Order: sequence, then structure tokens, then C-alpha cells
Amino acid sequence: MPALERPSGTSGSGTAGEGLTGLRTPIISKLVDGLMHMARTHIDKRSRLVSAAVGLAYQNGFEATSLADIAREAKVPLGNVYYYFKTKDEIGEAIVELRLAQMSAQRQRWEEAESPKDRLCACVQGVFENKDCLAQLGCSVGTFCSELHKAGGPVATRATEIFAQHLAWIESQFRALGKGKDSNGLAVHLLSAMQGVSVLAHTFHDSGLVAAETKRLKSWIRSL
Repeated sequence: MPALERPSGTSGSGTAGEGLTGLRTPIISKLVDGLMHMARTHIDKRSRLVSAAVGLAYQNGFEATSLADIAREAKVPLGNVYYYFKTKDEIGEAIVELRLAQMSAQRQRWEEAESPKDRLCACVQGVFENKDCLAQLGCSVGTFCSELHKAGGPVATRATEIFAQHLAWIESQFRALGKGKDSNGLAVHLLSAMQGVSVLAHTFHDSGLVAAETKRLKSWIRSL
């Protein structure tokens, strides 16, 4: 007797359109789409909360910024904030991680410059391009770190890494220039000058101070 033929569109492991799970392909697709949407929503809400916290901490100070302020700015219900961040310290840690990532990305862009002097000048140029914000609100990283260190704690300790990494990168550029044992001192001098003029510009609300000092710093770097 000839073997019975299977109906068109079927397979031995299930009916048409079924996968190994026994679920129809459209159903699996909907489940995957739903999970991906939930993941995107989770990431989006967390990102909005961190961005809101960064902006508010810069404008008003981290201590003065409440969870309710952050939720309102991010357009996320206050109750949802605790799903992403159990404490305000966790938000502080998220701000630190974001600042570390931003500074790292900046340094990668500066690394594209041809020579160590060009890279250092690009670093100084970044301060110049931010002169209006510096005059209005001060250095976003400097003011944040300073405020955290007044209170102390693990978040303040972690925040130290922002400047530590930046200082190490600047020092590496001076070493590439052949400055050897003087590299650390030169790096401290340059970072201090950039931070110092940021404080003065904010104090006097004068972006012209940044313009003048960054011009001098670039001339100094070129002369080395």
C-alpha cells in the first residue's frame, strides 16, 4: 500500500505555521515584539530619568534635586522611579557613570587628532566651546564632584574617578610629547587652569574669561 501523503503545508512536527514550541509563528513573533517593546520602554524610562537628574543637578545642585523633581522632568510617574532607583545615591551613581562615559567619548574624539599637542588643544577647545554654560552655571562635572565631596560617601569616592581618568589622559599626552617625569605636573597645571577659569567665569558670569584663558593655554601647549 502506498504511503499516505501529508496534507499540503504541514510537517511532521506540527501543523502549518507551527514552530518547535508548538506555537504558531505569528504568536511567537508577537511575544518577541512585546518583550522587545518592554525592554525598550525600560531603557527609555531609565535614560530619561538619568538625563533629567543630570540636568537638574547641574542647574539646581544634586542635594536640592528631589526624586519628585526628577520624575516630573522625565515625565515618569514618581512611583516608577523606585523601580529603577531605590535610593537617591543610586541616581548619583548613575550620573557618575554617565559623566564617565561622556568624558571617555570626548577623549576618543580628541584622540583622532594627529599629534599630542593637537589632542591637548582639542581638549582646551572643548572648554572654550562650553564657555557660555560655564559662565552661567559653572563646570557641570566640577560643581557636581565638589558638592558630592562635601557630603562624602561612596558616590563621592566614585566621582573622583571622573577627574582621575581625565588627568591620566592629559598626562599621557604630555608623556607622548617626551616630557617624562614632568608630565604629571604639566597635566595638573593644565587641568587646574581649565577648572580655575571655569570657576572665575561662573563667579563673574563672564564667558570672555574662558575665551582669553583657553587662547593662552593653546599658545602655551604649542610652545612646548
